[in-house]
Amino acid sequence: MKKPIKQSDETFEDINQLIWQHLDDRDWTDLNARSLAISLSLEANELLEHYQWSEDSVGDREELAMELADTFIYAFQFAQATGIDVSAAIRAKLAKAAQKYPAELFKGKSGAFKRTTAKTRRCKRVAMAAARQQATREDSHIQKDGMLVQCVA
Repeated sequence: MKKPIKQSDETFEDINQLIWQHLDDRDWTDLNARSLAISLSLEANELLEHYQWSEDSVGDREELAMELADTFIYAFQFAQATGIDVSAAIRAKLAKAAQKYPAELFKGKSGAFKRTTAKTRRCKRVAMAAARQQATREDSHIQKDGMLVQCVA
């Protein structure tokens, strides 16, 4: 994805109110955070199920959209139950991620890491940690938790 897909002009608050009205009309506004967290996870797994055996979705775009919508609806319900401002939480998380993963260290490097085995995934995490410490080579030896690890790009 090179450019973001234009979303509708509705705000998070518009969607929040729409979801709340739907829930309120059915007396579903008193669910606890634990139940909502479980439901959110289950709905996210239903989305994942479309990719269980293939890199391509086994469902069409509409089916994916419905699963994604279920996930967002439960996320907004969870936010209501826990008093979380979704917009503020997203902004705070992106700011934290920008500090943890500075663009100047990570831009253009996403294809440099193999993702085929657990070993290479562990290697990627170690290499990313080294990049954050301004390592200059992806194939350098890295000291991690008392172990010397070599990551080869």
